Amino acid sequence: MIRILKSLIQILPYLFVFIASLYLPTDPDLGWHLKYGEYFFQHHQLIQDNTFSSMMPMYHWANGSWGTDIITYVLFKTGGFFALTIASAAIITATFFFFARSGGLEFVSEVITFPIFIFLLSPLNSSSFRGEQLSYLFLGVLFFLLSRYKPSTKLFFFIPPLFLLWFNIHEESFLALAIFVSWVILKILPEGIRVHHQKKKWLSKESVFLLSIIGISMLTAFINPFGPALISNALSYINNPLLKDVSQYQPFPLFSFNWMSQIIVSFFVIIFVIASFFKKRITNNFPLIVIVLTLLLLGFDMRRYLWPAYYILLLFCNLPAYFFASYGNRYAYLATFMISLMSIIFVLQSKLPITQFESMSWDTYCTLQEVPCSRASADFLKKHKLTNSIFSYYDWGGWMIWNYPGVKPSIDGRMHIWKDSSGYSATADYYNYITAKKSIDASSYNIVYLPNDQSPLALELSTLIQQKKWKAVYVDDRAGIAVRIKK
Repeated sequence: MIRILKSLIQILPYLFVFIASLYLPTDPDLGWHLKYGEYFFQHHQLIQDNTFSSMMPMYHWANGSWGTDIITYVLFKTGGFFALTIASAAIITATFFFFARSGGLEFVSEVITFPIFIFLLSPLNSSSFRGEQLSYLFLGVLFFLLSRYKPSTKLFFFIPPLFLLWFNIHEESFLALAIFVSWVILKILPEGIRVHHQKKKWLSKESVFLLSIIGISMLTAFINPFGPALISNALSYINNPLLKDVSQYQPFPLFSFNWMSQIIVSFFVIIFVIASFFKKRITNNFPLIVIVLTLLLLGFDMRRYLWPAYYILLLFCNLPAYFFASYGNRYAYLATFMISLMSIIFVLQSKLPITQFESMSWDTYCTLQEVPCSRASADFLKKHKLTNSIFSYYDWGGWMIWNYPGVKPSIDGRMHIWKDSSGYSATADYYNYITAKKSIDASSYNIVYLPNDQSPLALELSTLIQQKKWKAVYVDDRAGIAVRIKK
């Protein structure tokens, strides 16, 4: 009985993670993910051409998240927004489990550190189900396998199949492959240098084994519905200037709360590295330390690198267990048990009412957007057949694609790095209009559908309306519609 009770208590930190990870789905890209998944089940093939938005029509795209689209649609079709919420929380919980097991975290350490990392990762997870979450679950599985490393271990034969699945689920797999390659190189490099000085054969049998696993994993990247195009699409993200306007590819604003958290985490990591150096333990964690420091450094330029860095840092978080052990295991266990219960109660209260997750609708979805969308305005477009030649707001594109398939937006979240053979970019063109660097009056658009804000384009439209070149046909507290007056 005591053993069963102790096993149940061990679940408490993960129960905390699950409850804390319950969020209402608010991903602006959700609509087009659903539409891609729906198309697969309706036509039994993957859509490869842009038929949903008016900019760059029929653009051929290697969709790096096609597996995510199918999973998203199945979940939504099965249980709506509620299924996405539960799936997201379950994936995050499983991710914490694999990273905690990789680092050998004890109960005390889990209770103390899990709330910290839930907070650090909240910018990633607060929009609920996304393909990145599946990627970090796979990253947790990868590090679980790496933590079990021993020469020529058969467990490593699971790594190529893991990457095969991963490459067909989400494009973050290519970053993970780079992390795995770095781990292997940093693992074999010290040994290679040592044997080189001894004038022995540089590549040992174990090095050949590890490099072979890398080679096979790389080859699995070609086993996908798009072939080499998927790899080219992933590589196009590197130093791509088109990403400068996408929030997740930007750093956190200077002196913001998340930026300060990043500084504090980096400070503690540096202290840990210095302490490990003086205690001569740095060689044991050398690959992980180099990888984490690199990701944290890159995170000051692009926040997206922070999420794998934070998850990997969980591997070093067993310090609370050593601290509490000095005060006696019995009291430490009791204290952390009470902390765990209080944490669960606190986070549970923050999720009330629980019924909000089951009753969520597209109206709620619109309300929760960073720039709220307006169903009434989209209904107006549909009712008055204002369905073509529309210049529409970027973040509303996915929502329109799913909810108003007859109203074609100009652009959506798929298109942030699209560039055709002539060098034309829909994203760059969009921002030229939204910032009024190009006049909407000189464009081919006859309808403008935007939030009610003070953007340069909105101010330009206000002037055009005063000049009776355009007419405001709809305005509410969230959106406005203006149409060109035909001469």
